Amino acid sequence: MVYRDRGFNKEIDAFNQDLEHTNFEELVFEKKKVDVFNVLGMDSVFQVMYGFFEKDSMHFMVKRYDKFIQLRDSSTFIKIHKRDIRKRIGSVESEDKSKVLLYTFDIQNRFVYVLYDNRRKKVIRSQKVYVENADLRNDILEIQIMDSGKFLLVLNEDQKFEDSDVLRLLLFDISFDGYKSVRMNFSSFYRKSYFLDFDNLNGKIIICGTYSEKRGKETKGFYYINRSIDDLTGNERVYFIDFDLELQNEIMHGKKKKSRIFDDLEIKDIINRNDGGFLIVSEIAREFSRRNPYNNSYSRSTYNGYSRRGWIDYYNDDILISNINSENVLEWTEVLYKKQFSQDDEAVFSSFYLMKTPSRMRFIYNDEIKSSNTVSEYIMDPIGNIARNSLLTTEYQNMKLRFQDAVQLSSNSILVPSEKNYNLNLVRITY
Repeated sequence: MVYRDRGFNKEIDAFNQDLEHTNFEELVFEKKKVDVFNVLGMDSVFQVMYGFFEKDSMHFMVKRYDKFIQLRDSSTFIKIHKRDIRKRIGSVESEDKSKVLLYTFDIQNRFVYVLYDNRRKKVIRSQKVYVENADLRNDILEIQIMDSGKFLLVLNEDQKFEDSDVLRLLLFDISFDGYKSVRMNFSSFYRKSYFLDFDNLNGKIIICGTYSEKRGKETKGFYYINRSIDDLTGNERVYFIDFDLELQNEIMHGKKKKSRIFDDLEIKDIINRNDGGFLIVSEIAREFSRRNPYNNSYSRSTYNGYSRRGWIDYYNDDILISNINSENVLEWTEVLYKKQFSQDDEAVFSSFYLMKTPSRMRFIYNDEIKSSNTVSEYIMDPIGNIARNSLLTTEYQNMKLRFQDAVQLSSNSILVPSEKNYNLNLVRITY
């Protein structure tokens, strides 16, 4: 199923196992103007959560459709007064798709949320919570929810000193009212990037990123916490791993000297180990504007409207995999070499897709960003052994693959959108 939001029209395209288009339907709602909060594919149905205003309240609705896009279930699961909705409804779902969290803010800047259980088809909890010493509209970096229904708000707390940094975590749990507040204090270091992941198997939270010794200085290494969600305290110890000279030389790999190569490092994913350890997957990515000679470098982690209007060069280079064990010790770091360059396309055809199986990981990417291109992969086993293969060529295939938007269908198959000449196609790669 492919969901398309065309403003007032919400459409579904259905494809069979051979990726042949079999059906098209425009979804019908109670009102012409509705806000779709969440679209979620499940085992045998797909689910649409949406809302609309009627009189003085917003009606929160859920509909489920089968593979023929026929309506199978529809219900109103809650109504909220319009004075309690002062921002567009946001949503996140758990990894196992059993829970959906809908949230907004009211006129008093309280956090308003609805926690819905997809399996029991009911609201688990709905609350309005005031958070002290926080401007939630502007301070929230991210919200994530665990399979258990516990969820976390990550806030960027005001800095009290020029070169100090603090992350504030708010843990919500259906077993108690309100929230639990946790602070990550970086002491004299400065946080340059940030990434959050839940390890649902071990009940852990992992927060990591890059850091420097002072604001504006070069990146020194990774910081992280790796803790049981139930063991979080008021103040959490942050671990730091420095990048060494050997790793820098390996990344340079014959390139011209660049003293701040790690400043371009972006964390793309976290791979959880069964023993409680984890792998940090990062990529060297940067962009430069061809318009403004005085300020021509932009970070992709910070949205800049001016930088998104074209005239931008995009570089997506090497991938780093850093393996950290359950004792918080770095075991090894491997570098996967690649070099991608594109212009004025927001790098949608660049970077890579990480295909995960219990026995290996596949990093799949376009060798070059052009019409006739070779698709390659790196294969990595659990102890860090690496092999590189060429997968296919797009020559005479009339396709440009967007691996960043791929979806893993099974342990040996992925679905990749292809966009060329404003036409969207779906490509399945099976091993």
